[in-house]
Amino acid sequence: MQIIAHIIKLSLLVIGLLPLMLTGQVASEIECLVVNNDGSITISWEQYMDVDADFTGYQINRKLPAEAVFTSTGAAITDITSISITDNSPGVDANSQQYCYQIWVIRSGAVILESNSLCTINLSGTSDTTLGLVDLMWADPLPTGSFLPAGTIYEVYYEFPAGNWILDGFFDYETGLNSYDHEVKVCDDLVNFRVDLKKPTASCSSSSNIITLQVEDQSDPGIPVVTTVTVDSLTGFAQLEWFQPSAIDLAGYIIYQCIGNSQIELQTISNPSATSFLDINSSPGTSPENYLVSSFDNCPTPNLSPTVLPGATTICPNDQSSIYLDCQWVVCQDFVDLAWTTPPWGENGVAYSEVYRRTNGGADELLASIAAAEYEFRDESISPNETYSYFIKAYSSDPTVQEATALSNIKILGVSAPPLPTGFSLVSASITSATEIEIKVNTSPTTTPFEYALLRKAENESFYRDVDFEIAQTLTELTFSDTDVEPQIYSYEYVIALINECSDTSAISNIGKTILLSGLANPDNLVNTLSWSGYEGWTTGVDSYDIYRTIDGGVPQFLASNQASIGFYEDDVEEFLTTKGEFCYQIKASENDNPISNAISLSNEICVTQPPKIWIPNAFSINGINDEFMPVISFADFTTYRMVIYNRWGQQIFESRDIDLGWDGTKNGNLIQEGNYMYYIEIQDGSGKLYEDRGSLTMLIFNAN
Repeated sequence: MQIIAHIIKLSLLVIGLLPLMLTGQVASEIECLVVNNDGSITISWEQYMDVDADFTGYQINRKLPAEAVFTSTGAAITDITSISITDNSPGVDANSQQYCYQIWVIRSGAVILESNSLCTINLSGTSDTTLGLVDLMWADPLPTGSFLPAGTIYEVYYEFPAGNWILDGFFDYETGLNSYDHEVKVCDDLVNFRVDLKKPTASCSSSSNIITLQVEDQSDPGIPVVTTVTVDSLTGFAQLEWFQPSAIDLAGYIIYQCIGNSQIELQTISNPSATSFLDINSSPGTSPENYLVSSFDNCPTPNLSPTVLPGATTICPNDQSSIYLDCQWVVCQDFVDLAWTTPPWGENGVAYSEVYRRTNGGADELLASIAAAEYEFRDESISPNETYSYFIKAYSSDPTVQEATALSNIKILGVSAPPLPTGFSLVSASITSATEIEIKVNTSPTTTPFEYALLRKAENESFYRDVDFEIAQTLTELTFSDTDVEPQIYSYEYVIALINECSDTSAISNIGKTILLSGLANPDNLVNTLSWSGYEGWTTGVDSYDIYRTIDGGVPQFLASNQASIGFYEDDVEEFLTTKGEFCYQIKASENDNPISNAISLSNEICVTQPPKIWIPNAFSINGINDEFMPVISFADFTTYRMVIYNRWGQQIFESRDIDLGWDGTKNGNLIQEGNYMYYIEIQDGSGKLYEDRGSLTMLIFNAN
């Protein structure tokens, strides 16, 4: 409708001016009408462009809005450059009523160009102290049939204090509004108001009459918009942040803590520029902290913004609270459950939330982004004996708070395994027989039971095998017996895995590696050679290796002691020719410099046998120096001795099972003839191995006569 009205006005103007425009002449338009304090009106207009040099004068015409005809205000102005005049005619008072004006250009004393009509702005108003508003009203300054160029605006001003005119607002004339609500910003005083009409190309603005009203500010400066309630990451205190209200009389804020439906005043901030408050007495790590902010103005009796938000069903709304994060974890649980309260913008104001974690005070790690309506998360990537710090960062979806964020409290959680025993160690791995290894363990009583799992690998294996286990809580020593072994062939390495009640391996002991002893007999030089692998696993190392020897199954006797760096020994056994020749050895390793355990480890036992040494004469002489045939034997089991004498036809002549009983050349007590005979000798060594010897001998009879 406004567009149509302007088209009509423009059409009328074009039609009315058509005869004049044809001659190249344009009327002088009114630029502005200013109502002076005494009610007179100052009229300003455009200077006439005298193309035809026929200008005679300007005729200023006035009428009341209800009148149909303009009348002259006085004599014509003949100076073409004089484009302003004040109408102070008797009876003219623009403070009380509206006047309309039109400029005529007189040409050659007769031809008249008429301008558009424009009226003064007659302003009136009322003050509503209850609402804290001033209602300003005025009549439309544009008479029917006239028009104003596009972009013409109203500007509303108030004066306070005296001499200080402040632009309060403006709007386009084409809106059709002739009223304005001024928000009172003065506590209690007289305030002047005026309205200007400003055309985009005019050098001046039309001004209304000035009205003076008693105003009283009973309105609050506006409710601060809370942008976030966050937890300061450095101090751990709750921090409230808000947008500053636009009221120019804003003087400060009052911060309230909400507990249930109660408001507790925390602090008054006499700084209108403040936009945050750190509550140093807050405990956001124990529960959500809920706040309200009220603003106040600078009046002697300050006006407070409401402490009950519009639409709130309770005095303290719950959607202006800090995020409270809680974590749940129990021993043996391999995850942490996190849950948090609604962020400070309410459920409908959350875009998404991020879950962060620090491990042992390290860098922040983003675990997940959570959808807006979810407030739980399960962390399944935890490890025992670590300290985790969790916090939530929420993002607002509300454009009015400019994508604000909020941090929760930091929740610190120690994920601990059951406490380990003190002094836990594998004391020794020692060979007790050809098919058994004994493993000793030191430990201490624990608050919860632990499984001590024995693991083993042979030297030809690359991985440990489960051998045995024992569950203990009050013991200080444990002994394992491993019988599925071949310690004569392999050295075995053992460890103890300490498994807690969560079935997690909490610790692995030191190793214990058995000694593998080997040896051989050297019959040529009557020496037994020993070599062994060193014991491994003691923190302080090996002090020495003691060598023990057993002869023919007797009692082990200490033989020698080697330094820890020497794993070799030669045993000269020549002095034991009369024994069976069976020598058994075992090595004992002693732990170095550990008076607490004084641990030892025994090697496997090996036995080496010197083969029998048999010296057999090839002849003997009856009645001579050597009148009895018998072998000389060492390193043999004489209880297995047997010697048989045969004649040349293979007939047995003599048999002896006594090493000390030789053949005296007789058969059945009768001396037989001299000559060549055959012998057969058998005997076993100390290990039971049979040795046989066959040969011939010559028997001579020596006649002393």
